[in-house]
Amino acid sequence: MLVAQDSRCLLLDEPTSALDIAHQVDVLALVHRLSQERGLTVIAVLHDINMAARYCDYLVALRGGEMIAQGTPAEIMRGETLEMIYGIPMGILPHPAGAAPVSFVY
Repeated sequence: MLVAQDSRCLLLDEPTSALDIAHQVDVLALVHRLSQERGLTVIAVLHDINMAARYCDYLVALRGGEMIAQGTPAEIMRGETLEMIYGIPMGILPHPAGAAPVSFVY
């Protein structure tokens, strides 16, 4: 409804939380496309760092209500940054298709 009313900002709270991965990709690709085509600002809460890195231009990471890190996906998707955010050792692999890097837990 907000998009139909020509809103310039879209707020999404966990829009993919109950979806399988195929539908997560569909929803986030649609939101990203709308953002690009209509010049929308999108603020979304996502708990999947890989999806956030793939579809977002800028990330803000919170832990315990405090901002831990902020930056582009390239700046956030580093092992030491993700370990600081999640509190566990994490690694990064390059995406085989050249998209945003993919994180994993050791």
